[in-house]
Amino acid sequence: MQGEIIITELDFTRLNSLINSTRGKNSPEIKNIEVLNTEIKRAKKVDSKNISPEYITMNSVVKLTDMDTGKNIQLKLVYPKEADFRQGHISVFSPLGSALLGFKAGDTIAYEVPKGTKQIRIDEILYQPEASGNFDA
Repeated sequence: MQGEIIITELDFTRLNSLINSTRGKNSPEIKNIEVLNTEIKRAKKVDSKNISPEYITMNSVVKLTDMDTGKNIQLKLVYPKEADFRQGHISVFSPLGSALLGFKAGDTIAYEVPKGTKQIRIDEILYQPEASGNFDA
């Protein structure tokens, strides 16, 4: 990944704890978890009350465009236990989920999938918990 990413201190704390508790387990997502770990370590951390509403935080709902197909997608970035792709809930441990965290509307990001690299554009943040006054989401 490239570019500056900004995450909340609360998201960092929760994700760091989740990553550490998952590391010793035989998880099929281990590569994605290590990518996420690298990303959150390099991210600028801010208080939940100070994050701009244009940044993707945990539990944000976003509108995306797949740059390969032109298809529009709406997703909610969630913790692994809440993931359900049929409902549009994507895990932060997935390649796309870990790529989205901390980026902002207007950014185009690349992430690895089994068949290579995909690019996605973040068109809009439809809901960000912190922007709605929910600082514990």
